[in-house]
Amino acid sequence: MLSRAEARRIMLAVPGTDERLWFNKPSVFIHDRFLSKVHDKEEAVTLQVGSMEMRDMMLEAEPRLFYITDHYRNFPFVLIRLSALDKKTLKEILAGRAAQLAAMKPIKRKPKAKAKKAIRPKPAAGKPAKKKAP
Repeated sequence: MLSRAEARRIMLAVPGTDERLWFNKPSVFIHDRFLSKVHDKEEAVTLQVGSMEMRDMMLEAEPRLFYITDHYRNFPFVLIRLSALDKKTLKEILAGRAAQLAAMKPIKRKPKAKAKKAIRPKPAAGKPAKKKAP
């Protein structure tokens, strides 16, 4: 059995990971892609997997370890029970998923647009511009 803090430390120990907010919750990313997070309501780690088929295979093969809630029913995510998880297993799961993510093409991010300055309309020809009162 792992604690939430132990699981978080193991996730952040994966080479190339960093922690940032995702849906306003601390999450672990690798190469700008979501890897995992400690679930805020369940006693579990949330892991994104490669496909719905992979998720279904994991759920069928290890129901004691993997499960989902209704929230994740339509998404390729599994929850991993902290009560059934040990350090070695979590490291192996994360290493496998990290290798899959590392093999994917990098995400191309668009640069953030700079705020445009407000453009004042030019006065009509022949009319002087109005001056503001002091």
